Amino acid sequence: MNKKKNLTTEEKFALAFQNHQKNNLKVAENLYKETLKENPNYFESIFYLGTLLAQTKRFDLAESLLHKAIEIQPNYVDAHYNLGLVFRELGKFQKEINCYEKAIEIQPNYAAAHNNLGNVLQELGEYQKAKNCYEKAIEIQPNYADAYYNLGLVFRELGKLQKAKSCNEKAIEIQPNFTNAHYNLGNVLQELGEYQKAKNCYEKAIEIQPNYADAHNSLGNVLQELGKHQKAISCYEKAIQIEPYNLTSYWLSMNTFPIIYKNLKEIDFYRKRFEDGIKKINQLLDTQSQYTKKQIIDAMKSSTNFYLSYQGRNDIKLQQKYANLIERLTEKIYPQFHQDRKINKSIEFIKIGFVSAFFKNHSIAKTHQNWILKIDKKIFKIFVYYIDDIIFDETTNSIKKHVNYFFNGRNIKEIIHQISKDDLDIIIYLDIGMHPNSQILGSLRLAPIQCLAMGHPVTSGFNNIDCVLSSELMEAKNGQDHYTEQLINLPNTGQCYELPVLTNLGTQNLTYKKDKIIFLIPQSLFKLLPRSDHIYVDIVKKYLNSQFWFISGVSEIITNEFKNRVMNCFKKNNLQGEKYIFFHPRVEQNKFFDLISKADIILDSFDWSGNNTSHEAISLDKPIVTLPAQFMRGRHTYSILKILGIKETIAFSEEEYVDIAVRLAKNNEFRNIIVNKIKKNKHKLFNDDKPIRFLEEVIRKKLLQLTQQSKPRTR
Repeated sequence: MNKKKNLTTEEKFALAFQNHQKNNLKVAENLYKETLKENPNYFESIFYLGTLLAQTKRFDLAESLLHKAIEIQPNYVDAHYNLGLVFRELGKFQKEINCYEKAIEIQPNYAAAHNNLGNVLQELGEYQKAKNCYEKAIEIQPNYADAYYNLGLVFRELGKLQKAKSCNEKAIEIQPNFTNAHYNLGNVLQELGEYQKAKNCYEKAIEIQPNYADAHNSLGNVLQELGKHQKAISCYEKAIQIEPYNLTSYWLSMNTFPIIYKNLKEIDFYRKRFEDGIKKINQLLDTQSQYTKKQIIDAMKSSTNFYLSYQGRNDIKLQQKYANLIERLTEKIYPQFHQDRKINKSIEFIKIGFVSAFFKNHSIAKTHQNWILKIDKKIFKIFVYYIDDIIFDETTNSIKKHVNYFFNGRNIKEIIHQISKDDLDIIIYLDIGMHPNSQILGSLRLAPIQCLAMGHPVTSGFNNIDCVLSSELMEAKNGQDHYTEQLINLPNTGQCYELPVLTNLGTQNLTYKKDKIIFLIPQSLFKLLPRSDHIYVDIVKKYLNSQFWFISGVSEIITNEFKNRVMNCFKKNNLQGEKYIFFHPRVEQNKFFDLISKADIILDSFDWSGNNTSHEAISLDKPIVTLPAQFMRGRHTYSILKILGIKETIAFSEEEYVDIAVRLAKNNEFRNIIVNKIKKNKHKLFNDDKPIRFLEEVIRKKLLQLTQQSKPRTR
């Protein structure tokens, strides 16, 4: 102790710095403070004590000391840089930016300052500016792994996935055990559909850092995509073991369903599991009330309950429970958007917003884009919000060209801000439940009137969705019983579907036997439930020259699970399924039309009927056999055939469905009659603007009703 008292101020600082480097922070802190008692303006102690306080998360004290350091030495670049780091922790982003800019002004080749300036700009959604910062950091320091990693994050946000992939690969090349780079490369590869490679990346991240909860969650996500739902659930459970209150892990686990069901009992099990998952999260929220806004948004953006709707059951009660959970969370973080919004009575035109993540070559755009393109522009001012902007194609550009305002972005904060700022009169969500952003937005009150279209035909369950815009021909008489929203049926199919432009038919080299009747089942395999497997066997029993074409799933595992299930059905009936069943690879649009053109008969799926695919088949004059189900989502093709005046291929029992299919196969004359009816009447199906004119009137009446109300609406 006496020896220490005899140390000079400089010697005490040197000892403090030595302990600081060895991470003996308490000793270092006391020594820095002693030097400052002896010399309050001792610059080195002020700077390093400020830095130490930041390291130990005492940011207010750190800010004060670093400011003092800058007062003493205004051009000390590291003081500006470290103060920027402090401001980041305090959420003072503009002050953080100023610090890095000052550091760069003093030392233009300060690579870390360029990198961190990029980080804060990225946080603020200024991706192009952030990109420039990272590229400058790399120019200064070519082997700067962090800058490559961060540049990869920006490219991913900008939808430039191949560049994002290259950046993460470069970061890993420089720093092979860069855990976050392996993790983010996995995220990019998953978006590119390269699921096996993504899986390898997550497994590598976990090998380096076994307790990386986010990597376990993302590994679960890719396993779910590959059809390994039980292994996915195990990953989420592992993440929960690591972080017992990780809201995202619980959310992902709740929303995990088999893509292909083995049997109907499995459906019952997973419906119960989903309901239990909702209860678990509500219980978690009851006991853990300190979740941050970011944690809540990250959880809700992690997944949707998309596959729940493909079980052939009435989902209204489960949808309401799920919606109530989302509303509970968004009321906590966006209370201002759970209040009624007033209509502007002095407007000269009606401001209508269309929201979807699928303004691209996608079934939702095909069925609903003409609502946007052909609505009366003299009355309506059109706002489009493309809430997942990875892909821009001809469809995207066409929509963008024909609207007053086009927003594209993924950041939920920016989306909410923009929609609220635009002060819309009405919002139409083309779908809710297919993309995480739509389920967050749908829970909020962002316009006086909010509607759900049938891009994903199931009730939202949300209190803030006022009505559902459906189809008079697709809805059953008791249709309202299936929705929490007010049901409004538009004429005919409710759509204005463009007649497809067919090119390059016959260019695909398809292997098939010409002496067989080809039955094409064009739906995704997850729409085909176990209860319909016997249909193919029953048809074969009555017509041996049958061949069934299916479209492969997104992974070989999914395809094989479905194939094995159907093959077992054939085996039980002493039939060799290999003779009758063929799986075609997934193909692009023109080749898909080619596939339809080679088929003789289209077999509609039972519980989730073809809509887009049935329109495409009709455009090629293909007869379709359908069995209308209880819910709107199982009655698409039924409505199409009604418009065409074709009753002959609408069945009302499974036995009748088989008989119609066999009759079409055996009887060329009957099949030609149906084909000729399609050719004669298909003009009635395509480019039908009656639903659009009706929609215009619905909107006007709804707004008129709202302006005449003297008190706030209640639900």
